[in-house]
Amino acid sequence: MTQFFSHLTVAEISLHAIALLAIALMLLWLRRWPLVYALCIWPGTVAHELLHFLAGWVAGAKPVSLSVIPRRNPEGGWILGSVAFTRLRWWNSVPVGLAPLALVPGGGVLFVQSMFLPLLSLQGAGIKFIAVQCLIAGWPSPRDWSHAIVGLLLTGLLALTAFMLVIKTGTLWQ
Repeated sequence: MTQFFSHLTVAEISLHAIALLAIALMLLWLRRWPLVYALCIWPGTVAHELLHFLAGWVAGAKPVSLSVIPRRNPEGGWILGSVAFTRLRWWNSVPVGLAPLALVPGGGVLFVQSMFLPLLSLQGAGIKFIAVQCLIAGWPSPRDWSHAIVGLLLTGLLALTAFMLVIKTGTLWQ
């Protein structure tokens, strides 16, 4: 790993990280203007929702609709995108709910790639902007977490029950 970054000093890596953080903070600052914010993070929203859709299709949750058009929530907030499913169950809610986390490693890889470009280059800033999109969009929404947590709890309970049965019956050692 040190050979990978051998051409960069600690100061250069730090400056690239500060630039990434500045872009992230700028995007988050735009939340005070919901439509501007939604437009600026739209590529990440599309990726986030497509990952839910793809995971739902693979896991058998049967996605029936996909929306990436921002709209007002009845409670007053904004919904940036959504996917509806007809067969979202406890056993497939974990991969469907947490699917956007797949964007996070991609954001990390893009950030590393941006460090091979000059700090103040347009191309480097563009790649950092896409990396930030991946990092922000990669975090599951509260609703995503609520679906996933139910599945995680039930899966953990089943695993614990199976483990206890194996211990009690001693079938593991026979």
